[in-house]
Amino acid sequence: DFSFYEKMKVPPPTFCPECRLQRRLARRNERVFHYRKCEKCDITIISIFSEVSKAHVYCSPCWWGDDWDAIDYGKNFDSSRPILFQINELFYRVPLMNLYGLYQTKVNSEYTNMSSWVKNCYMVTYSDYCENVTYGSFVNHSKDSIDNLMGNQLELCYETINCNKCYRTAFSVDCESCTDVWFSKNCTGCVNCYGCVNLTNKSYYIFNKPYSKEDYKLKFNELYSGTYKDIAQSKEQFNVLSNGMPQKYMHGLHNVDSTGDYIQNSKNIKYCFVGFNIEDSKFCNFVTGKMTDTYDFVNFGESSSLMYEVLQGGNQCQNLRMCHFAITNCNNLDYCIFCIDCKDCFGCVSLKKHQYCIFNKQYSKEEYFKLREKLIDHMNELPYIDKQGLVYKYGEFFPIEMSIFPYNETTAQEFFPLTKEEAEKRGYLWYEKDKINYKITLRSEVLAQDIDSIEENITNDIIECKHKGICNDQCSIAYKIIPTELQFYKRMNLPLPRYCPNCRHAERIKYRNPLKLWHRSCMCEKLGHNHEGKCQVEFETSYAPDRPEIIYCEKCYQQEVL
Repeated sequence: DFSFYEKMKVPPPTFCPECRLQRRLARRNERVFHYRKCEKCDITIISIFSEVSKAHVYCSPCWWGDDWDAIDYGKNFDSSRPILFQINELFYRVPLMNLYGLYQTKVNSEYTNMSSWVKNCYMVTYSDYCENVTYGSFVNHSKDSIDNLMGNQLELCYETINCNKCYRTAFSVDCESCTDVWFSKNCTGCVNCYGCVNLTNKSYYIFNKPYSKEDYKLKFNELYSGTYKDIAQSKEQFNVLSNGMPQKYMHGLHNVDSTGDYIQNSKNIKYCFVGFNIEDSKFCNFVTGKMTDTYDFVNFGESSSLMYEVLQGGNQCQNLRMCHFAITNCNNLDYCIFCIDCKDCFGCVSLKKHQYCIFNKQYSKEEYFKLREKLIDHMNELPYIDKQGLVYKYGEFFPIEMSIFPYNETTAQEFFPLTKEEAEKRGYLWYEKDKINYKITLRSEVLAQDIDSIEENITNDIIECKHKGICNDQCSIAYKIIPTELQFYKRMNLPLPRYCPNCRHAERIKYRNPLKLWHRSCMCEKLGHNHEGKCQVEFETSYAPDRPEIIYCEKCYQQEVL
C-alpha cells in the first residue's frame, strides 16, 4: 500500500476503505432521472441533475459542442479559503453534461446513463456495447435483453443476475455459458435446464433431476405455462433448493492471487468487486476493460492505470488523483470533474482538451507546477472540515456533504443505506420523490396472468406499481410498457411485470452480495473431499457469517459440482 501511495505522491488515507467507497458512491447518481431545460438551447431534456440542485446543465450535443469553452469560467485561487470549497463553488458555476457517457456513441438511446456504444437501448445504466437492451445495469456486449444486472454477452435474457455468455436464460443467478436455462443458479455450460443449482455441462434437468428430451418438454410445459402464477411458484421452489446447496466462497473465474467478489480474468488484486481484467490493484469496483496499478476506484477503468480515489475514469488515462469523471486521454489530474482529454490540471470542471489549468484558468507550464505545489501545501495547512468535524487534507476525496445528489438518489444508498433522519443528521442531502403529474389508468393487480391475453394497446396505459410508492426502493409509483418491451415478452412467453423498473431493480440487487469481505472457513464436512472431518481451508468471502448459505472453498465446491 505504501509503495503505491509513494508512487502516486499522495499521503496514506485517513478514512477506512468502506468509508472511502461510500464517499465516492455518494457522488454517483446512476438511475434517477429528472426533466429540466438545457440552459444553452432551451430544449426539454432528461438529466441526473434536478432543477432543484441549482446545477447549470447543458444537453449532450450542447455540452460536447465546440462553440463554448469552460476555460471562460476560470477563477483565481483564494488563499483565505479551503481548496475543496473553491472547487465546489466552481462546480456550481460551470455547465455540466446532463448524462454521463459519450453521447456520440449512442444511437436512439437517449434514456441511458453511464453508457456508451449503445443502440436502441432504454433505461440502461452503466452498460456499454449493447443493442436493444432495456432496464439493465452493468450489462455489456449484450443484445435483445430486459431487466438484467451484471451481465456480459447476453442475448434474449430476462431477470438475470451475474450471468455471462448466456442465451434465452431467465430468472437465473450466477450462470455461465448457458442456453434455455430458467430459474437456475451456479450453472455452467448447461442447456435446457429448469430450477437447477450447481450443474456443469448438463442438459434436460429439472430441479437437478435428469429427464429425457421428450419428458423434459412435457415437464417444462407442466411447470411453466407462461403465467405470473407459475413464475411465483417456480421461484419459491428454486429458492428452497438453492438455499440447501453449497456455494463457492466467491463469484469469479480465471483469477490469480486475488480477493473480492464478482471478478474475472484478474491478477494480484485485493478487495475488488464487480469487474474484469484488473491487475495489481486494490479497493476497486465496477471495472470494465483492462486496468492496472489502481487503488480506490469506482466505474470504468478501460486501458488505464495509476489512478487513486477516482469515480468514473478510464479510456487511456493515467495519474488521476481524487477525480470525478475524467475520461479519454486524461493524465496528471488532481480534483478534476467532468474533464475530457486533459493533462496537468488541478481543480477544473468541464474542461476538454486543455493543459496546465487550475480552477479552469490557463497557466504556463512553469506557473502551473509552482502553483500546484502551493495548493497542495495550502490543503494541508487549511483543510476543509465538514459538518461532522472530519478533516479533508490533500489526498482525500470530496466529502459526501458536497455531493450535488441527494443521498437517497445515489448508489451509496444501495450499499450503505441510511434513513432520511440519519442522512440529514450527517449533513447529507435528501430529496422527497417528485410529485407525479400523470393519471394511473390500470392497476397491476388486474393485469392478465399470461402474455397472450394482453392487447397491443397496453402500451397506452399507465400501470400502477404493486408497491404503490410504499417502499424504500425509489418506487416510481407507476410505469409503462414500451412497444419493444411488449414484443420481447410475447417472444419469450413472459407475463407483464407487476412492479415498476426501480422496484424490479431493487429486487435483483437482493441477490447480489455486499461489497465487503469476512474471514471464514470452509463448511464442507463430506468424506472423499481430500480432508478428514471438517475442511480447514480459510478464505475471505462476501458471505457474512450469519447468512444461511453453505459456503465451500474452491476445491470442495468443484468436487461437489463436478
